[in-house]
Amino acid sequence: MTLSSRLSTVSTDSSASSNTGATSNTGATSNTGATPANTGKDVSLGPACLVVFVFFLVLLCVAVAVMSFMLTGNQGKRAAYALREMLIPWVDASALARSDRDVIIDDLQQLAGRMEREELTSRQLTRLGIRLSDSVVLQWGVVEDTVRAAKSSPGLTETEKIDFQHTCDRWLRSASEGKLTMTEMEFAFQGVATKEPKSGRLTLRRDANKGPSDEALREFHRRVSAIVEKHSVSDEPMDKSVSQVFKGIIEDGLKEPAR
Repeated sequence: MTLSSRLSTVSTDSSASSNTGATSNTGATSNTGATPANTGKDVSLGPACLVVFVFFLVLLCVAVAVMSFMLTGNQGKRAAYALREMLIPWVDASALARSDRDVIIDDLQQLAGRMEREELTSRQLTRLGIRLSDSVVLQWGVVEDTVRAAKSSPGLTETEKIDFQHTCDRWLRSASEGKLTMTEMEFAFQGVATKEPKSGRLTLRRDANKGPSDEALREFHRRVSAIVEKHSVSDEPMDKSVSQVFKGIIEDGLKEPAR
């Protein structure tokens, strides 16, 4: 074999060896790169999401607790403000008898003082709010006006006038027992009184400077009689004034229910 032939053979063998090595290295490289893809596992995000959820839940609980404290922390003072700025002026302008009005206002002033000093629990404030906001007793001035209109009516007999007074006394007893509702009161007064849109106060109707007609008074009496009979109100004489009934309502609101 000539020298050129040997050089050609060596060159060929070297080239082949080089190509083989390159191929081998490339394969190794390919295998090495494929190893993580074939053997690696996906990391679960469940625990991380749970931690985030718990964290935000704790923040929500803290926020609710702070809001609750802010809303209830000054509850007594806000209630006292409502009594002094809204309810007491409302009572002072009502048609209640002056003696009852003065006593009720004094009771409300004392109650406002206790609220302002934070002496009442949240439950007591809630119970008082329900009783005062729907108290038919504070509307009793219009009942007294109606009784006076009936007594001064020449068209009603003496028997009717006596029965009228007696029925309204039973009606006050039903209010003192917590049986009379504002809806029932407004129903009874549909023909003899009007309700002021802004204040909600019931006032006796006066047409041409005259009070309700005799027929309207009789209808009022029939409705009141039906209400007291529905509630099975005692027929015994009522021995409490309007202000005494109102004081009982406040005392009932201040009672802490038995646990």
